[in-house]
Parts: sequence; structure tokens; C-alpha cells
Amino acid sequence: MPDVGRPARRGSLRHLRTAAVLASAGMLVSIVLSALPQERIPLPFSAGHHQDRRTVTATVTDEAETVFRLVERAGLPAENSVLYTHPDEDPDGLLGAPDSYRSKLTFEDRRIDAGAVTAPDPGSVQLGGAIEVFPGADAARTRAEHLQTSAARSPAHAERAYLKGRILLRLSPYLTESAADAYAAPLDAAEVVRPAPERNTAAA
Repeated sequence: MPDVGRPARRGSLRHLRTAAVLASAGMLVSIVLSALPQERIPLPFSAGHHQDRRTVTATVTDEAETVFRLVERAGLPAENSVLYTHPDEDPDGLLGAPDSYRSKLTFEDRRIDAGAVTAPDPGSVQLGGAIEVFPGADAARTRAEHLQTSAARSPAHAERAYLKGRILLRLSPYLTESAADAYAAPLDAAEVVRPAPERNTAAA
């Protein structure tokens, strides 16, 4: 009689070999994948904030733009406003630095003749003004007092400074006192008094 069981055994062996090959291939793929470097997917930044490429702790916000809206609503002749969104764009290089402002906007006053300004570069406070917003009021006052001390030594750059909490409003020395006060009014900001220049008491 013919052995009817032999074809069945051959088929079973064929299936076992196929399963073994597939299992080996699966193990090889797993080993290769595990050997590849794993790259982390960066998390998105918070809305309205930007991070400095050089330091992950730096935070930049758009708060200065909100403050500038008060100036616009007051009908003041401010134009060409620029909101700085990255530390590399800031002419002073302080945006997002520790204990410094985290938001900055500059603007121009169309009454100022750019041809008469000693520093007419884009973003210059001499062309109009700047709004700087700090994490706290103490940091804003420290910045204002430092600027006013420097202005006392250099009358050509004697800009005006106004404080409202953690908001510092810097205004061009080419604006009259009344024009500068008009910018401070919508913010209810108080002027930071410039210290008197040091006198040379040495004998002649």
C-alpha cells in the first residue's frame, strides 16, 4: 500500500522551515533597528514665546507690542514699529538675557528729522523710542537708572526714561519734554530723573 502519510510530513517540514526563516528575519530587523541612533523630536515652543538658540533658559514674549497698542490708540505720531522676536535681532543684545528685558519694540516718531539724528540706524531710540518689558519691576528700574547714569555722562545720548512697573519706556532726546510726556501718559508712566553730572572738584 502507498504511504499516504509521507506527503503530509513533507508539507509540515516545509511550513516549519518557512516559519523559522521568517522568525530569523524578524529578529534581524529588530537588531538593526535597535542599533540605529534614536533622535528626539523637539517639543513645540509655547505660543507667543521664542527661545534663544544659544541658551534654552532665555524667554522672549510679545508684551511690548501690547503696550505699544496703547500708544497707537492715543493717536501719537509713532510709526515703523519693530517687535524683536529673537535675541540676535536686538541691537543692544540684551533681549532674553538673565535679569534683562524679555520683550522689546522700537518705533519712530515722524516729527523727528532722521537727517539731524546722530545715530539714525534702524531701531535707534533717537528716531523715536523703545518699549522694554522686564520680568519684574526691580529689573526695569535698574535698567532705567543705568541708562540715565550713562546719559548724564553723555548729553548727546541723553534719552528720556519712564517707568510703569516692569515696563520701561525710552524716548528720543530729539523729542521735546511735552512730546515725551505725551507718550508716557497712556501708560501712566513716571519719568526717571537723570542724575546730575559729576563735577570735577580738583584744583585748577
